[in-house]
Amino acid sequence: MSRRKFLIGMGGIAVASTPGMLLAARSRLKVGIVGGGIMGASIALHLAQAGADVTVFEKTAPASGATGKSFAWLNAFSDDAHYRDLRLQSLAAYHQLQAQMQLDITWGGSLLWKQEPEAAVKLRERALRLDRAGYRMRVLGPEEFSALAPNLVPGAFEAAVYAGLDGHLDPVQVTHKFLDEAMKYGAGVLYPCEVTDLKFSGSRLTGVATTSGEYSLDRLVIAAGVDTPTLAAKADYVVPLQHSPGILAHSVPLPALIRTVNEHLPVSFKQTSSGRIVGTDSSYAPEIPVHREILRGRQEFPSAELRSMHGRRILDRIATLLPGARGAPLQRLTLGFRPLPEDGFPIVGYVPGSDHVYIAVTHSGVTLAAIMGQLIGREILDDLALAALAPYRPQRFSDQAL
Repeated sequence: MSRRKFLIGMGGIAVASTPGMLLAARSRLKVGIVGGGIMGASIALHLAQAGADVTVFEKTAPASGATGKSFAWLNAFSDDAHYRDLRLQSLAAYHQLQAQMQLDITWGGSLLWKQEPEAAVKLRERALRLDRAGYRMRVLGPEEFSALAPNLVPGAFEAAVYAGLDGHLDPVQVTHKFLDEAMKYGAGVLYPCEVTDLKFSGSRLTGVATTSGEYSLDRLVIAAGVDTPTLAAKADYVVPLQHSPGILAHSVPLPALIRTVNEHLPVSFKQTSSGRIVGTDSSYAPEIPVHREILRGRQEFPSAELRSMHGRRILDRIATLLPGARGAPLQRLTLGFRPLPEDGFPIVGYVPGSDHVYIAVTHSGVTLAAIMGQLIGREILDDLALAALAPYRPQRFSDQAL
């Protein structure tokens, strides 16, 4: 039986209203965080604010993995009530952080529309269902659509929906702001510094070995995205992730055209606060021979020509819906590999049999980073098992195998 205390909150979610509520007289727990993406950065920020002795180990550079290649749409789209509520809590936490840290988040909502009758019926039904559940959504007619997004040319549609709580951000910028703030509270951020091994005395973690030397630790949080399975295996836990590649085209900065996140599948796009159009025309790489290696494992694009071809195609397709972006030069095309758990839900908590090695890995890392930093900070420093994270424990996969 673990010594960890269990805390049940109202509605299954209990969080601190501000990071300052975590401050308490306690010994300086040494916590290492593997991964300098937005999830690791948020955890580092909240732990450091609460008085922990925090060190972030990043093998390349902050936000250089999945974070820097994320579409970064803040939303709560889920038909799972608990998961949707967790995401809504994170949207609220982002508002708090924005007020405290001047995060440059665009709270413009999102627009989704369908032309096919069957898909339109499903979209309307889902919107009404989610609206009743507290995720504010409304079905739009053509005039309302045009008023919200006058620069969009959606074409004739059977159904359109506006999700007013949604937003989007620059994940690289926000990650750096989190880390900078964490360092003000004494956190160390080491990069390039790869964790190569975990050190134990019996079952107790004592520290890590890295390419920059060995570090003693009391706790370790593995928030390393798709690299999480390699490190978790050193604590005898198999992290079940799906291989999930995705591309995004980024234009050069343009005049302000749109504030919403826009989805007319297979096309999704937004305009960042810097003016760049960012989007894709495929959620996943199609299973065709030319993609064989990308579908098999992580790699870079084989050539600059291929990058340019994909990027130009995506921006041209976006321009059919957003004419003001027609002819926008491509600045870059990113190929990212998303840390997608096997069942689609986060994997958060101590690995089975350990009170010292903690995992935080999820595909929705940008949306969830704000609330996860709060919750994980409380679990680690106050030795709690919060109800808000109960459905997402690593043990659930071992339990399914029994």
